[in-house]
Amino acid sequence: MAGIGATRAFQPEPRRETINTSDADPFLSFNSETVEAPPSPVLSPFVPPAVESFQPQAIPKVEPPPYKLDPPVNLAPITIGLCIGLAGIATAGVFYFQLGRQQAIASRAIVRPAASIVETNGTVSLNSRPEGARILIDGKLHGTTPLAVSLPRGAHEIELQNGDATQRMPLTIAGGETISHVIDLAPVASGFVAFRSPLNLRVSEGGRVLGMTGAGKLSLPAGRHELELTSPTLDFRTRMSVYITPGQTAGLAVDVPHGSISVNALPWANVFLDGNPVGVTPLANLKVPIGSHEIVWRHPTLGERKRVVNVTAKTPVRVGMDFRQ
Repeated sequence: MAGIGATRAFQPEPRRETINTSDADPFLSFNSETVEAPPSPVLSPFVPPAVESFQPQAIPKVEPPPYKLDPPVNLAPITIGLCIGLAGIATAGVFYFQLGRQQAIASRAIVRPAASIVETNGTVSLNSRPEGARILIDGKLHGTTPLAVSLPRGAHEIELQNGDATQRMPLTIAGGETISHVIDLAPVASGFVAFRSPLNLRVSEGGRVLGMTGAGKLSLPAGRHELELTSPTLDFRTRMSVYITPGQTAGLAVDVPHGSISVNALPWANVFLDGNPVGVTPLANLKVPIGSHEIVWRHPTLGERKRVVNVTAKTPVRVGMDFRQ
C-alpha cells in the first residue's frame, strides 16, 4: 500500500544544549538535566513610513440653535408662596425697625431746653401835657418829656416837674415789659386817707400835724406821702407810706404791738380782762395789745372791783387789788 512502508519525512530534532552545571548551584541543578534554548527571533526588514504633505482645512461655522423660552408650567402655587414669604419678611423688618427706633428714643437722654434768659430791665415811655417837663425817677433826673428810658424790674417812683406843677406816681415794671404814660401837669388835686386803727393816733408829715386817726378821713394832696403815727402816752410810734389819687380815698390799716400786764389780789380773786375770764390771781405777763383795758376782780364773799389801765409798748404794767380795804 502506498501508505505502508512509506518513509516518514525527516524532521530534524531541536538542538539541545547542555547547561554547564559547574557554575550552577549544586543543590538546584543536576547533570542529567538539559534546557532547551529559546528560538531566535526573526527580524523583519525596516520599511520607513510614507510622509504625506499637510493640507489645512477650513473649519465649518456652526450656528447656535435659536433660544426658545417655554412658558412655566404650574408656577402659580410657587409664586403665591414666594409673595407671602416676601410680605412676611417685609412686615417683620418694619416691626423690628420700629421697635429699635422706640428703644433708641427711650434710651436717648432727655435734652431739656436751656432756661430762657430772664430779662432784668423794662422800658417806660413818658410824655406830658405840656411837653418838656423834667423827669425824675427814684430822685434822679433822666431828662425831659417825651422820653423812653430802660429801668430795672421792680418798683420805682416817677416825678414830673413843670414850673410849679408837679406830679408823682408809683410804677412797678417787669423784665421785658414796656409801659407808656401821658401825664397831665394840671393844678394838683386832692384825695383822702382813712385809717383803721384800734388806737386814736396822731398823724403828722414832715413835723406838721395833719389830724388824728379817729377823726375820719384826712384830706391830702395827690401823690405819695410818708406819714408818722404816734401815741406819746403809749410809747408807740410808726411810719406808713400812702399814695393819694385825686378824688379818691386810700385806706390804711394800723397794726399795733402787744404789751405785758400782771394782775394780783388779796386774798385772791377771779380776773376778767375786757369781759373775758383769764384766770385766778396771781397772773403774770399777760400779752395784750397796747391801749386801754378794763380789769374786773371777783371774790365769792368779798364782792367785785373794777379798774381801767393803759398798757404801753415799752413798760410792763403791774396792777393789784386789796379786798380788805
